[in-house]
Amino acid sequence: MTRFETQAFVITGGTRGIGLATAKRIAAEGGRVLVTGLNAEHLAAADAIDGISALKSDASDPEATIAMAAEARRLFGELDGVFLNAGIAVYEPLAEITPESFRRLFALNVGGAVFGAQALAPLVKRGGSLLLMASGAKTKGAPGAALYAGSKGAVRSIALVLARELGARGIRVNTISPGPIDTDFHADLGSLKIEPAEFAEIIKKMIPMGRMGEVAEAAAVATFLLSRDASFVTGADYPVDGGEAQL
Repeated sequence: MTRFETQAFVITGGTRGIGLATAKRIAAEGGRVLVTGLNAEHLAAADAIDGISALKSDASDPEATIAMAAEARRLFGELDGVFLNAGIAVYEPLAEITPESFRRLFALNVGGAVFGAQALAPLVKRGGSLLLMASGAKTKGAPGAALYAGSKGAVRSIALVLARELGARGIRVNTISPGPIDTDFHADLGSLKIEPAEFAEIIKKMIPMGRMGEVAEAAAVATFLLSRDASFVTGADYPVDGGEAQL
């Protein structure tokens, strides 16, 4: 299958989890991908995959994002799509939220989306795509998730504005909102005082399909939204959550 043949993409936070799975699928289908991250081991492993180039870059730093966009231009010239995927989850009850945790999470989850789009959208071709990582948490009242849910609600709102702003250039902007996916993304449960395994069992009971999602299932939706198969889709939010938000 060569759905992405001759096409080029950037995926922030693309050295693990959904980002890496999406990069691998694009590369397997003939595309080229620049992924970013901070972990040296993950960067080296991603860079060794045919069709994928890896760059150390902090998505929460606007200056680093500008440099990353320059590298994308050097590698590819223009882009067919961008997946602004980098993010973190912080779980803290209201009484324990600190200015530092607020700034850290919003600088990456929200700032990474805003400044990533600002730096990379000028490289995206007419007919190309921006995909922003939201979350099913944005519409849930999960205890301890005020910062994380709030940041993902902001990402969804930003995507709607960008869909209008960039639509004049023929660029589609959508969000993907995974529910619980079987990765280590939610391994750090902070001060909630709950073990990851116990957290996973609680989550499974909330999902109508009765299980966690697989990384490949989220990547399949992400690659659809980045592809020309979704040429008449913009402003949409695609849940990948086993029915959690719908049923």
